[in-house]
Amino acid sequence: MRYLACLLIVTLTLSLQSCISAVGAAAVGGILIYKRKSVENFARDQHIDAAINNAYVKNGALWEHNHIVVSCVNGNVLLAGETRSTALRNKAVALAKNVNGVQRVYNEITIGKPVSLWRKTRDASITIIIKSKMLVARNFDPSGIKVITNNGVVYLMGIASPTQSDKAAEIAGTTTGVKKVVKVFQYIT
Repeated sequence: MRYLACLLIVTLTLSLQSCISAVGAAAVGGILIYKRKSVENFARDQHIDAAINNAYVKNGALWEHNHIVVSCVNGNVLLAGETRSTALRNKAVALAKNVNGVQRVYNEITIGKPVSLWRKTRDASITIIIKSKMLVARNFDPSGIKVITNNGVVYLMGIASPTQSDKAAEIAGTTTGVKKVVKVFQYIT
């Protein structure tokens, strides 16, 4: 029964995904992720995401031929992806740190060729599967957890108890296609 529920959620998510705009998806996903946070914090995090990405676009060398994933929760920024050089990675981190409201930057950018479109698609499906598994897990509240997947590495960030973060890592780590799980949490008791 749990398998069927999970399969149904994945199927519905994939079906609906093409119908929701990027802004709508961010808002819908944000509602679940920011259950414990105020609307002001959610808006601030969205502004930080946009400001960092805008800084990357303005710096043509960073935007072209690189793949940088930006995610912000409670002022903490995760940078993942690939840049073609150490200098570009350092520039990406410096620009992120310079954005107003950023509390801390977690640099998970690797040096190398950006991942392929196939890999990005596979990463998106891994994220959807993990979120679906979290939704149907017993005694588990995924509302404070954001899931980001890049090149098979799953990043879990947000606000959670140590028990919840361990459970999230277990769910992610047992998902097919996951190479590694990285936890970036603010812990609550």
